[in-house]
Amino acid sequence: MSIKVRDPLGTTVLLREERLLHIIYRHPELKNREHLILDAVRNPLELYKDDRGCFHSIAESDVISDYLVVIYCREGEVGIIRTSYFISRRRKERRYRWFRRLI
Repeated sequence: MSIKVRDPLGTTVLLREERLLHIIYRHPELKNREHLILDAVRNPLELYKDDRGCFHSIAESDVISDYLVVIYCREGEVGIIRTSYFISRRRKERRYRWFRRLI
């Protein structure tokens, strides 16, 4: 099972079942919240690219913490979601100050 969405850059991004299980195992607060992950990719508040070429899509959240981060990497023509987690405003500001911002 894979769920497809498009990011703002036009890339098709996949959420595969095995990655969803990984996300839920590592971050149980995201159980039954797949729609938040997909919405963060589809309509991010901010989009960054890291040194390895992976994308960090950040959306505002009022569920658990200030923001939801979704990290995905391109494999050929499609992006594959690697992980997702909630992050505080302070931690986001510290972590992403050196990343290349796309949106």
